[in-house]
Order: sequence, then structure tokens, then C-alpha cells
Amino acid sequence: MTQAQRALLTQAYIDGVTYREIAATLGIPVNTVKSRVRLAAAKLRALIPQ
Repeated sequence: MTQAQRALLTQAYIDGVTYREIAATLGIPVNTVKSRVRLAAAKLRALIPQ
């Protein structure tokens, strides 16, 4: 997982920042933030042994 993906997950799930707020901070569309968070979460799930 990249540092950018880790930062997105931290903001979205730990810090409670909304997708809209993240998008405004990064200057990207909200749907892009949603996609990136979804991909980062999938990578995180893949790293956790079952």
C-alpha cells in the first residue's frame, strides 16, 4: 500500500474526514476520492492474513 493510500484511509476512517472534504483538500473530484479509498481498502484487506 502506498503512503498516499494509507493517508486517504487514515483521513476517511480514522480522522472522520468526509470524502467531500478530502476532495476539496486534494483538489480532485469526490468520485475519485471514493474510488481511491475503495482501492486502498481492498489492498489493506489483501494484506491481512485470513
